[in-house]
Amino acid sequence: MVARSVTTGLVTTLAIMALACGSSTPAPLPPGPLGDSQEAEALRALAFAYWEAFNSYDVNRTLAYLEDEYGRQREEEIRDEIGKIKLFRVHLEVSEETPPWTVGPDEREMYLTMKEPLGTRRIRMAFREVAGEWKIIFAEEVK
Repeated sequence: MVARSVTTGLVTTLAIMALACGSSTPAPLPPGPLGDSQEAEALRALAFAYWEAFNSYDVNRTLAYLEDEYGRQREEEIRDEIGKIKLFRVHLEVSEETPPWTVGPDEREMYLTMKEPLGTRRIRMAFREVAGEWKIIFAEEVK
């Protein structure tokens, strides 16, 4: 009985200390819908600006929206894709399927629907905040 009282007292003391000390950094946002409508609008604007650059056949502007490493990984493929849509004068119609939502502390995600001459595709776009600026870290078709 005494051991249980000591254990309960110790746990209670540790819990109170943890609450009193707090944390110097804010807790990360849990996954789910964005509560910040300005951030959601900024991510939408980024997503649509990326596809507008694609539709303008502007490789350099398209790549500028991407996080550096992702841009290096996809550069050749993006140049190839833009070359093809330019050759056939294709215009990609993009619309929002799901609003942006939180994936992690500095990561957001959304889905778009893309209509092209051969059909409709579902595009997942992921974003990461890099040095105070949102960049695209993934923009590809998903099933």
